[in-house]
Amino acid sequence: MEYRRISRNVVRMDVSAKAVVLEVLSAGESIVDGTLPVRALVQAASVFDIAENSVRVAIVRLRAEGLLESPNRGEYRLGPSAQMVNERIHGWRTVSSRLGEWDGSWAAVFTADLSRTDRPALRRRQRALRYLGFEQLKTGLFLRPNNLKPGIHGLRAELRGLGLDSKASVFRMEDLNPEQDACARALWDSPSLEQTYSRLHGDLKISMDRLEELPINDSVREAFLLGREGIRQVVLDPLLPAPMVDTDKRSTMVHLLQSYCDKGLHLWARFLAID
Repeated sequence: MEYRRISRNVVRMDVSAKAVVLEVLSAGESIVDGTLPVRALVQAASVFDIAENSVRVAIVRLRAEGLLESPNRGEYRLGPSAQMVNERIHGWRTVSSRLGEWDGSWAAVFTADLSRTDRPALRRRQRALRYLGFEQLKTGLFLRPNNLKPGIHGLRAELRGLGLDSKASVFRMEDLNPEQDACARALWDSPSLEQTYSRLHGDLKISMDRLEELPINDSVREAFLLGREGIRQVVLDPLLPAPMVDTDKRSTMVHLLQSYCDKGLHLWARFLAID
């Protein structure tokens, strides 16, 4: 049987044992209580041609990093160190509830007076800013449209929770002159974002129509990889307001991704024989 081609080869084998373990356990929180036996993790990794020994080595390393914990012998779940990021990832399904009306003002973070020699702190800072869609307007001044609920106070708390230095200034900025405002709006590649929304929507539609027809190993692999790509896009998406981006394209893609991931979870539960 011939299948329509997806715009990119989503069945490529480019995932590590660590990624499979973490992401299957994360998905497991939507199927069971988030605890899975080693055999299920080994079986999940097998569809990516990852050997059992590689899975066991990954488990040992992830436990040492605090990313996994074992409530019972031979069973694992995400550890405390993984929960902060995991909670944000799971929040992608309700991303539309975060969006408010944009009044033209900006959320700003000033970091120029913070140390750049503390490399771990710098990485946490950069991660927090990236996760919430900030871009650098001038050295040490990062902006994003002020359209996320519940406003600056909520954004400040979320940034701190993601690792932004407590001394970083987070504030509302408005009344930029026309030249500055134009520069701020140009920080994001809106046409590229819109192309990504359209491409993902097309890929998800093609894949969703054929998942049940594929052999189970192929269907769970494709659901994992394409769902992963879509979720990553939503989690890291800057969530720009109109007219900076076509918000209908984004919301249509996210809605289809929700249905696609529901089907993917069902397939994975069947594949791993999870009741």
